[in-house]
Amino acid sequence: MNPDTLVAVSAYAGDVHQVEHNLPIYLHHGCPVVILSPADAPIRIDRLGVTCLSDGLKGWAGPQTLDRQRKFLELLLKFPHGHFLFHDADSICLSPKLPKYCYESPDTIWSNEVMDTNPAPSMLPKIAMQPPYFLSRKSIRAMLEGTPATSYFTRENPADWPLPFPTECIDHYMLQLTYGAKIPHLSFFTGASFETATERGFAEMSKLVRNHGRVMIHSVKTASVLHQLLLDHRGFINGH
Repeated sequence: MNPDTLVAVSAYAGDVHQVEHNLPIYLHHGCPVVILSPADAPIRIDRLGVTCLSDGLKGWAGPQTLDRQRKFLELLLKFPHGHFLFHDADSICLSPKLPKYCYESPDTIWSNEVMDTNPAPSMLPKIAMQPPYFLSRKSIRAMLEGTPATSYFTRENPADWPLPFPTECIDHYMLQLTYGAKIPHLSFFTGASFETATERGFAEMSKLVRNHGRVMIHSVKTASVLHQLLLDHRGFINGH
């Protein structure tokens, strides 16, 4: 169904409840699952078909998070698979079968691309690449071997623009790695990425899943949201 594919989840100990309630969805692809967590906040789940590995340091943003992301990508290459569905703890794919278009363009970096609202000027497109990510082995190698593309202008005199690196978070770093590797990127045709914690956000996501068949979803932080989106996905399938 999903040939030669590994499902990976990036999380930390504080996310373990999300990983546990999303785990049936990570497993429903019929692929092995690896949980990647920082060494100072590891996750250990004893479940058939699930491997847990740890490296790097915890954090939502900052240089240690970029280093950890590189380490996680390196860990993926230790597995023999040719394709990788790479989640955060709050992203899922509602469909057991992964989108065919991802396999038809395997060396493209697929993600949920959203507008970057940071006002700082950038030499890269003003987007953030949000999870999940669909990558090939070739793409990961290129990302690790390339030099991450710089996002922000340094001006003529670097002292006039001390780089605070407001892009020191994974969504922007994945864009820098992609451009450093000189490989194409696209947003999932069947993806959606925004908050579902508010009534408005939840209602909008539910509508996109039920009426438009969106399956590559971010962000899902509670079991109740997951349950409703699964019902919405079933409703879409039954209606089409």
